[in-house]
Amino acid sequence: MSNLEEEYQKMIETLENTIKDKKKLDFAKKQLDNIVSVVVDDCTHVLDKYDEKMNEIDMKNKTNEMRIVALEEKLKYFEKMIEIEDYDFFITCPYCGFEFQTDYDDEVDEICCPECGQLFDVDWDDDNSTDEDDEN
Repeated sequence: MSNLEEEYQKMIETLENTIKDKKKLDFAKKQLDNIVSVVVDDCTHVLDKYDEKMNEIDMKNKTNEMRIVALEEKLKYFEKMIEIEDYDFFITCPYCGFEFQTDYDDEVDEICCPECGQLFDVDWDDDNSTDEDDEN
């Protein structure tokens, strides 16, 4: 028997031992039953709301778990991209127009054309991969 039920039974016994008039006893028991019903209804309502919130949290957690899995897959892809050491770039010589491929090296700012032998500046951040302003 739960604590609430035990306390309820004790209250009923106290009422029965204290109130000798049958009508007054029935009225007191009915009042007690009404109070207990309100408390139980309130508790039930709170528990129902709690269950609803827990279900919402579970759904959001499942959604977030799926998002995390998707992000982890994207992260693995980007990690593989970063692991690639050979970044090949196509560069066009500003002197002879020869297009050639070279490895990315951010410490190098000049490249020698393999066709004409001219040395020219290279800007790795530039979309054209050459600095045509320094031709002259």
